[in-house]
Order: sequence, then structure tokens, then C-alpha cells
Amino acid sequence: MSSAPPTKSASALEEVKQQFKIWRKTKTAGRERIPASLWQAAAEVFKIGDYSLHTISKTLHLNQTALKKYVQQQFPRAIKVKPEETPSFIALELDSPPTVSECIIEMEDTTGAKMRMCLRGKTDPNIFEICKSFWRQQI
Repeated sequence: MSSAPPTKSASALEEVKQQFKIWRKTKTAGRERIPASLWQAAAEVFKIGDYSLHTISKTLHLNQTALKKYVQQQFPRAIKVKPEETPSFIALELDSPPTVSECIIEMEDTTGAKMRMCLRGKTDPNIFEICKSFWRQQI
């Protein structure tokens, strides 16, 4: 049983992973900076387009924010981050009617008088007026 040949991006990510593995084994200082050639290789994997920054940074054990900054510097059009293009409101259209809702309102005044209202379905009473009349009542 043979498996499908790896895609260009899968083999590229695996190759870069091996490069990072070799570099990490052979580096001399404990907190040595990652060489530019490895950053470039990681950015190239992203540019191929099959992997997210999160997947690449997790696979290569890189800081995702640092990788994102590097990719943005190398390929300014690769990551489109424009807040003005992000919608602030998204309308959802429902195919089915909304489910029946239920609301329970319980009130108690300082004299101990209590009132409980159960509203089911689509009701539109003037709840504010009902509450005002409850608070104004004289006992």
C-alpha cells in the first residue's frame, strides 16, 4: 500500500523543519539568533500558500509574531492586514424561524410585595409600564 507523494509545500515544510533541527543541534550559544537563511526558508513555506503562520510557527518552534513580522517585511503583499476592510457588522440570515423565547421577570419591593411575569413567544407588552405601576402601588 503506497501513500500519495508529498506535495510541494509539505516537503518544503518538512525540509525547513529538518534545517531548523540541524541548526538547533549545532548552534554554539544557548540563545543564538536564528540565521536569516532559516527565517527566509520559513517565509518561503508561507509564501507557497498551503500553511498558515500558526502551523508553520508551531511546526518550526518559532514565535508566531516574529515570523509574521519577518514575512510582512519580506513579502508585503503576502499578509493582508487592513482593519478598514474588516466588517464591523455581519448580518446573519436565518432560513428557519427563530425559536420561541422565554423570559421570566421577578420583582420585590421593600415591603415584601412580589410580582413574577413569565413571557413566552413573541410578546410585546410594555414591560416598563407594568414595572412602574408595580413600584407605585400603595399597600
